[in-house]
Amino acid sequence: MADLNDVLTASEREILRPTKAGLLAALCAPRCGQPQLRFLADFLNLLIVANGRMYHARSVQESGWFKEDSECGVNSLGGHELFQYLLPELKRLVSRAGPSWDTRFAGAVHSYHSAQLQVITNRRVNNIVPDLESYLPLRRHLSGLYMLIDLFELCENLDLTPGNEETINKLEIARQLAADIIGCSLDVFAFNIDQAQGNSHNLVTVLMTHKQLSLQGALNFAGVLIKQKADSFIDVERSLLSSPTPMKTNPFGTGSFSSYWDWIKSGPYSATPPDAPSTNIECGGDLTFIGDVSSYLQVLKDCIVGTINWAYETELYFGKKGEEIRSFGWVFLSPKIKEEPSETADKCYYSISR
Repeated sequence: MADLNDVLTASEREILRPTKAGLLAALCAPRCGQPQLRFLADFLNLLIVANGRMYHARSVQESGWFKEDSECGVNSLGGHELFQYLLPELKRLVSRAGPSWDTRFAGAVHSYHSAQLQVITNRRVNNIVPDLESYLPLRRHLSGLYMLIDLFELCENLDLTPGNEETINKLEIARQLAADIIGCSLDVFAFNIDQAQGNSHNLVTVLMTHKQLSLQGALNFAGVLIKQKADSFIDVERSLLSSPTPMKTNPFGTGSFSSYWDWIKSGPYSATPPDAPSTNIECGGDLTFIGDVSSYLQVLKDCIVGTINWAYETELYFGKKGEEIRSFGWVFLSPKIKEEPSETADKCYYSISR
């Protein structure tokens, strides 16, 4: 990859230092080797910067995309001003991927591209706040999580092609739910920054706008929604594996929304899947495929757990107060960036726990 000094602005390089993308890569892909983790960390860094540039774009011409989508996912990324620098490493990584993987990855890149253009368009037209039904799929793709999950799958050398249609559909549902859990959780973490910067594309803002909820009411609604997504993920996993391994994470510190919120509280997370998972999959006794399905579900859980743990460690959302907020759950509301801080600004606060 090209030196970041040649790719990023000085302010972008400054922002990335406390972001800890390397930690995020290691938490989400704990079984990958160092070269793969380096590539994933580079991808995450560029994803963070690309999303930042997108929110500051004044037109679709400033979106960072200078080529139309290609049928090949890798070539499509080559049409982006940042991701083009990852093409050599990405091509080496995907050289062992099958056609079904590349088809999915191309779809993920296309959806990411389309979501970015949609947000830029919404911001140009009176800063439109989408309704919940429109926002959830937009957020799912805007995050780039589908691309990341596909890359994690490839780094794990998994092959999901032997599965029947029912199994593949269930795995796709699990992938979607994982992306929703992560995206919605990060929206809760990012709300303070987003509202200060005037970014209306945030789950909490969507709920406040279209469901006429207070800030705390919207946060509580978001927590219930994420919990429902997590329960659905567990149901899908149970339909595939008779003895699934539990996730251990509590994204909102002291929250108690159900077993989902208790996963971090229960202690360090073991990312090692069971050696011989029992399964409900009809696959003709293909033990390799059964193992790959179990490992793929583990990849999704690693992404959920790793991202939520990282959100408290990075300085993107809470500065240096991540551990304090993890413990107590209270966040002081920042003033709008265009406003002068008032004497009472630090008295406005909300809780991300319940």
